[in-house]
Amino acid sequence: MPEPDRVMHTAENEKLFSREFDVILSTEKTGYPSFIGGLKVASGIDYQLTSPIDESIIFGKFQRPEDGTVSYAVEAAKKAFDSWSSMKTPERAAFISDALEKVKIRKYKLAACVMISTGMIMEDCLKEAERLIEIMEDACATAEQAESPGIWGIISEHNSPLASPAGAAVYAMAAGNTVIALPSMKCPMPMFMFSDILQTAGLPNGVFNILTSDSYETDRELTEDPAVKGIAASGRGERIDELMFLPVDYELRFIGEIKGMNPILVYRTDDMQSAAESIVESAFRSAGQRLYSCSKVIVTESEKSNLISALKESMKALVVDDPAELKADVGPLMSKDDLTKFQKLMEKYSDRIILGGDRARGEFLDGGCYVNPTLAEASADNCELGDYDTGLPILTLVSVPDEEAMFEELINTECGLSASIFCGDSKVINKFKEFAEAPFININKGTEEMLPGISLNMERFVV
Repeated sequence: MPEPDRVMHTAENEKLFSREFDVILSTEKTGYPSFIGGLKVASGIDYQLTSPIDESIIFGKFQRPEDGTVSYAVEAAKKAFDSWSSMKTPERAAFISDALEKVKIRKYKLAACVMISTGMIMEDCLKEAERLIEIMEDACATAEQAESPGIWGIISEHNSPLASPAGAAVYAMAAGNTVIALPSMKCPMPMFMFSDILQTAGLPNGVFNILTSDSYETDRELTEDPAVKGIAASGRGERIDELMFLPVDYELRFIGEIKGMNPILVYRTDDMQSAAESIVESAFRSAGQRLYSCSKVIVTESEKSNLISALKESMKALVVDDPAELKADVGPLMSKDDLTKFQKLMEKYSDRIILGGDRARGEFLDGGCYVNPTLAEASADNCELGDYDTGLPILTLVSVPDEEAMFEELINTECGLSASIFCGDSKVINKFKEFAEAPFININKGTEEMLPGISLNMERFVV
């Protein structure tokens, strides 16, 4: 049974979160222009932003950047850099500390904003806000007087709309850099809310600038500006994929929290059902759209049947619902484009589907893009579902003949940020540690407890 203190803590979280969620829903909607050099900059090209939870939930109007907006932001960041970078470290840290206290006060509001923006469940939304608090605390504690590269661009998608991009911005600013943030136009609100907090903390004009990005062309305008010395990117999608070539093409510092398949291997595990429960949560919580969501599991043919049975059993317990409902495990897809992509893949690989693969229906689900989590099977060499991360709630099972083939499949997998194994054999675990090409390795656990922004630290933002 859960510990009484933990139950009380969870109940208090739910109460405070629900209150802020309702406040955001009832707040009068307004326009959100870009914020550059301390000024609100409207392009005159706006778009209406709705929530993936239900398209009837409207945030307000955001601005598409027009030609020259990025250059204007770069000039504002350049103008602010000399005074900001020459400021003594404790003085810079004081601004971050002031903003930190305001983030703590607004933790539930920020988390609620993440939910309305992305459809993530409450647990993951709170982790976004709490992880940002941890990063800000660390930035204040570890800031040192050091040479700062200059301007950093922060480019992000919806997979971590707050902790990863805002955390990167905090470290960059604490190290003496100035920042231009380009959140996805589909999910800009959490970063705009963070920008408001920085303003109320009195951050000097031009140190943090923000505008939405609707395409790689906007990102490229930023990355190709010679004044920009570093890029921190997080998420997955065409914009982020294009940025992967930056370290080769341009002399830019690059920090990436790029979502890959986060594969999980299963080999002679001592507890197949527990492994399956962890895999299912790793794959499908928040519709498989977290930075660390798993989209591939590799198993030997001799264990495949047992694993499939255990996965199906765990998947049947998942609840697909409005994420504001506390019972929800799986919320909506981010957009109609994602729904179309999901449906096309399911049609193309209909013969591979073991479970799921269709729209989720319910009394309050028709206003959003809700789908049932999907388990599919692919051979090791002839199905794209086993080759790349779709960013969707699709878990692809790849079976291989033996241990050697399992590690060969792992080597050929786009791991991204993590690789995990469930195994009771210490020799195989040691071999896994040698072969897994991922920043973070998990042994006998999945990715469900991994946090956004864990690859960030102060050293990465100084010379």
